[in-house]
Amino acid sequence: MKTTIFLVSAVLLVAGAGGAVTVVEGGQAVAAIHTPTEATITEQFAAEELQKYIAKATGAEVALNAGAPADDAAAIVVAQVDRLAMVGHEATEDELALGLEGIVNRTEGSHLIIAGGGPRGVVYATYNFLEELGYRWYWPGELGEVTPELDEIAVEDVAVARDPSFVRRHAIGRAGDGWADVQWGLDVLDWLTKNHQNFWVRNPPEDVEADHEFMTKRGGTYTKVGSGHNWQHILPARTYFDEHPEWYPEVKGKRRPEGQLCLSNAEVVDKLTEYAMRGAAQMAEDPNIMFVDLTQNDGAGWCECAACRAIDDKDRSTHADILLHALNQVAERVTEKYPDALLHVYIYAGAAGIPNWITPHPSLHTEQTNYCYNYGASFTNPDAPRVDVFKAQIDALAPVTGHHGIYEYFGFYNWAEALPVTLYRLSDEVRYYKELGVHGFYSETEQHWSTNHLLYYAFSRLWWDHETDVPEMMDEFFRLFFGPAEAPMREFYMALETSGGPDRYWSGNVFNLPGIFPAELRADCRGWLEDAKALAAGDETVTARLAFVELGWRYTELHLEAMAAKDAYRKAPTPEGEQVALAAWQAYVNYFDELPGTHAFSDRTLQVFGDRAQKQLDSYSFDMAKLAAGEFSYNDSLLTGGNSRLHGTVEGFYDGTWGLSLRKNGSGTVTYEVGASAGHAWTAASFGFYALHKEGLHSVVEYSVDGENWTPVAEDRALDRNDTFDISEAVRGESVFWVRARYTSEMDRDQCALTQVWIKGMVE
Repeated sequence: MKTTIFLVSAVLLVAGAGGAVTVVEGGQAVAAIHTPTEATITEQFAAEELQKYIAKATGAEVALNAGAPADDAAAIVVAQVDRLAMVGHEATEDELALGLEGIVNRTEGSHLIIAGGGPRGVVYATYNFLEELGYRWYWPGELGEVTPELDEIAVEDVAVARDPSFVRRHAIGRAGDGWADVQWGLDVLDWLTKNHQNFWVRNPPEDVEADHEFMTKRGGTYTKVGSGHNWQHILPARTYFDEHPEWYPEVKGKRRPEGQLCLSNAEVVDKLTEYAMRGAAQMAEDPNIMFVDLTQNDGAGWCECAACRAIDDKDRSTHADILLHALNQVAERVTEKYPDALLHVYIYAGAAGIPNWITPHPSLHTEQTNYCYNYGASFTNPDAPRVDVFKAQIDALAPVTGHHGIYEYFGFYNWAEALPVTLYRLSDEVRYYKELGVHGFYSETEQHWSTNHLLYYAFSRLWWDHETDVPEMMDEFFRLFFGPAEAPMREFYMALETSGGPDRYWSGNVFNLPGIFPAELRADCRGWLEDAKALAAGDETVTARLAFVELGWRYTELHLEAMAAKDAYRKAPTPEGEQVALAAWQAYVNYFDELPGTHAFSDRTLQVFGDRAQKQLDSYSFDMAKLAAGEFSYNDSLLTGGNSRLHGTVEGFYDGTWGLSLRKNGSGTVTYEVGASAGHAWTAASFGFYALHKEGLHSVVEYSVDGENWTPVAEDRALDRNDTFDISEAVRGESVFWVRARYTSEMDRDQCALTQVWIKGMVE
């Protein structure tokens, strides 16, 4: 058994410390825990957590008492800062100035004070103390917990009073696996609290047999009015479009229900204002409501009517000008009545960047999205590709907005493998954000616990304390979590963290995976994992942790092997290559049967990625030239990995970030032969491409019923999902037809041209 003395790093110390408190000595409780006589639900919970975890570490049962302890009695007092008088202590000025989540750990005489600025602060202060004892929670549940073994807990002279580094800390807002496993769902919520995430973390749903005050005991969470991409909920097209098409975007001369809103329309601004006004009233009543969500819809579809264009075209580099023009009006009206209201909006995609003529109203909470610029390198690294755009945007936004948030994509939705960005991104970037005055973070984070646990832990810690030493935190992880297997697991994780070097480029697409996890790296990691398992033999806890890590690593190996086999077959299609690819994809598909119930990945992830894997496998037995009678529908990506690269004949194009791309001054063609099986013919057909257009890029989309004579349906223009061409009359009675897209480029740089294809029809 070890002895520990509780010390807090100097950066957290404030003046006024006094005394030393012995809590446990020789395995026996010396102090008692005291709460106010009428303790709040969070004060009582915090006291019970202290009692539970002190007992786990020492075996000592510390008593729980209500009311103030005697002045000379060894005691831990637990209370909100504004209720410390109820347990015999006065709060300092620094403590009274804390926000709802501020924490206090200090000694006064023979008492240790654990307090918080609000309900969450009390709970966070409790976990801060337990972390100083040596507790860590690296992933949900008992297996993810590091429990210290202690003989003695002696708290030296210390005083801590601090708020979190960032206000909003939001990555995982729901429990895993849809509450199919109630205990796991509770474990996820518990992990989120212990690691200081604080936004939209909900109590279990009423139809789940669980403790329905689970998060209430933990102080509840920050929340908001509304949902992300909220215009679709404020003015749903299914409700209003038929009566008010003028509220919706005009695209290519026609009002459409999808896309954004017509922001030059005064009635639209009125409706947004009405919604925001109701939300601001709720915000004024509840300090846990952080803002009212007025975020635009996902994707494009910005209005092209003359009135909108007159505003939007003042700065053609971004749609943020029309966005801010409308929402600034809303904000001005709302803050006349509710001056403290905050209205939330995304600055991303088509609305990324700050316009050259308009800035956000002071009450707008702008959230800048790091969308596919470069997920592998820090934007503070001038040598890394594509980071300068994002850095320029946040540098421009920070000085002109009062509330600046960052939207990230950790625990990536596009793949289940690890996204190792801890070393090269988190530390430098988070410190830079702090200097800019960033308000907080949201990360679109899927629950990939087996592959991304270290990343989730790391960004949670840095959002709470931006001065966290990342290398030291990682060293601690290897040592505490893997014990006898520390050395090979250090090699395992560090090889992943440094794959590609600090100047690497990762977009958000699956084609990055072979670069992140090359074959040599995978072989090395397999070797280190096997070494770790051998060293951990006999240690049941570490062996179980390694088994959990291996679930995700085996997934990574199988997926990358399948991708490599497919790539080889595409480059040199032979019967032998096809059989290798089939076997690799079958092994990958089969592995999904082993993962349910392990919590390595959420059920949602397994469903989504399992379906994708099955689709890839099925593509090898799919022959578009011999379709059976019935309805036919084909819709696939032209990105690397898309099945449409297997089923079409591609000449000249190469696989770019977003789809089929052309070299500068190059040309390319993609052609699909679509045939009915013997004795059948087409009665209807339509097709389309999602295609880009820029000056210097020339294109023709066309079809043929004989493979020689072609009929164009679109030339030299952008195409989207609304551009579906009905060729039923031309193909009716035919057994086969062809569709294709031809491009030539006069541009002096490479350019993506095609991202998707869809073909539909009926065979009789």
